[in-house]
Amino acid sequence: MKKFLPWILPGLLVLILDRWVKATAIEQRLLIPGVIALRPAQNTGMALGLFQGGTAGILAVTAVLAVLCALLLKGMRLRGLAPVAVSLMVGGALGNLIDRLALGYVQDMFELLFIRFYIFNVADAGVVCGAVLCGISLLFRPQEWSKRE
Repeated sequence: MKKFLPWILPGLLVLILDRWVKATAIEQRLLIPGVIALRPAQNTGMALGLFQGGTAGILAVTAVLAVLCALLLKGMRLRGLAPVAVSLMVGGALGNLIDRLALGYVQDMFELLFIRFYIFNVADAGVVCGAVLCGISLLFRPQEWSKRE
C-alpha cells in the first residue's frame, strides 16, 4: 500500500479539498485584503476562459487527452516527484470533470487581487502544481521517468 501512496494520496487530497471548497464557498468575501478574495463564478470554458460555452467539446477533448495520457504512462516506471505530479494533475482534472458532468460548467471561486488574474479553484491549482512538478522532474530529474522493462 505504501508503494501506491504517491500515486493516490496527493490527487485524492486535491479532489476532496476541491469538492469541499466548492460545496462551502458560496458567498463572495475578502479572504486576505489586497491578496485574495472568494468570488464564486461559473466557467463554461477551459483554462484562461478559452472556448466559453463549449462543454461538449471540452468533455470530448478531456476524454481524448485522458486516454492518450494513460497510454503514454502505461509503459512508464515513475519515481520521486513524477507520481506525485501525475496524481495532482489527475485529482484536479477529476474535480473539474465532476463539475462539468454534473453542472455543465466548472465552479471557480478564488480571485487574486494583486494581479487581477483569472478566477480559479482548488482543482485548477492541483493541475498547475502537478504540471510544474512534472516539468521540474523532467528537467532536473529525468531518471524518475523511465520505461518499464
